[in-house]
Amino acid sequence: MIFRNTRVKTVIAFALCASIIFGAVSFLSRKPIKAVDRGFLSYTPSQQDIDDAKKKRAEAKQKADEASNRVNELQQEKSQLSGELAELQGLSDEQMTQYREISEQYAAALIAKQEALDAYIESQENLLNKRQEYAERIGVMFAYENKSTLEILLSSDSLAGFFTNLELISLIGDADLQMIDQLTIAMDDAELNNELALQEAEDMQAIADQKMAELKELEDRIGVTEAALEDTSTSLSRWQQKEDEFQAEADRLDDEIRELQRQREEEERRQASLTATAAAKRASETKTATATPKPSGSGNSGNGGGNSGGGGSAPVGAKMTWPYPGDYTVYSGYGMRYHPVYHYDKMHWGVDLGGSYGNPIVAAADGTVIKVDEPVEGQNTGSVNYGNYCVIDHGNGITTCYAHCRDVYVAVGDKVSAGQTIAECGSTGTSTGPHLHFEVRVNGQKVDPVPYIKG
Repeated sequence: MIFRNTRVKTVIAFALCASIIFGAVSFLSRKPIKAVDRGFLSYTPSQQDIDDAKKKRAEAKQKADEASNRVNELQQEKSQLSGELAELQGLSDEQMTQYREISEQYAAALIAKQEALDAYIESQENLLNKRQEYAERIGVMFAYENKSTLEILLSSDSLAGFFTNLELISLIGDADLQMIDQLTIAMDDAELNNELALQEAEDMQAIADQKMAELKELEDRIGVTEAALEDTSTSLSRWQQKEDEFQAEADRLDDEIRELQRQREEEERRQASLTATAAAKRASETKTATATPKPSGSGNSGNGGGNSGGGGSAPVGAKMTWPYPGDYTVYSGYGMRYHPVYHYDKMHWGVDLGGSYGNPIVAAADGTVIKVDEPVEGQNTGSVNYGNYCVIDHGNGITTCYAHCRDVYVAVGDKVSAGQTIAECGSTGTSTGPHLHFEVRVNGQKVDPVPYIKG
């Protein structure tokens, strides 16, 4: 075919060149997309499920409010109880004390059920919204993907307009990748809460039913004096049992970290000895080879590998960098925590910081990575205990641990600097939502991290 029109030939040639360039750029710049088909097709919460959960939440809230008011009346220690509580006057002091305690557990169980349903509803509604956004973008994505470079050129009013259109398409592609990642996060979070929050709600309802039965039994004992009442302890929920396993793993990790520190210090001493031996050998050879003797004690021996702080830094003091940039709130502190339902104290060996999937986690101080464990690398949720985590040795017996990560960017042996991004936030392991569980150990013993990161 012969083109007589020079302008047409120029346009066609330009279009072909642009097509080749644009295709190459698109291919080289295309980012990997996380698989989303799994959850997008397999996990689909219905509006009916959410409406049912809202109904259960409203019922739990109403009963929790009533139970809390009842507890408040019981705690006022009035000489005469009124209304429905007047019938309890016949209980012995011991029975009345137990009645108050069980009433508190009953109210706490209903409140915990409501909070669990809150988490479930929020995650499910967020997933539905993200799914809708994704569905609306599908049409736009296919429209641009199927539009040829020639069509884009011919529909542009100028050469500048052509490149503007290409740039817009590239930006839309980046936005689509981000949207897919957000959809994956919403899906994983919804699945996590579908498993854990609903189970916790069921567990709390079972406990509430148990406590109500115990209250009824006590009410039936009015006027009966007993020296001792039977045990009314509450069995742990599945989630509480997982938390116990997590704490056991934290204790086990103490010994492992001590051993890793010992091995690292031993390796550093070995390397320092080899360096010193090599330096002495070079000095001896130099002295033999030259007629002019060198004065002894050149001043370099004072730095011979004695610094145990990783990354060539000075020994770590009490001041560290906050490991979750942008959010400087401690959502759950270090120390004993009293459980309102089970009525016992449980130790929390670290601090919980932050709360957004994918947000950066940074090294609290200079150091060397001594342990990395990623059982579910790159996933938002999954696994048990610490999930994806790493441990950094800062020298002077101090280590830090970063747990529940989505991704860990460093490897064992890496030297890191304070403030360097080492991981991203997730909810892997024994975790009900995205956050960083941060621990500090001194010679293998867990200590409160707050004085270090707020010092």
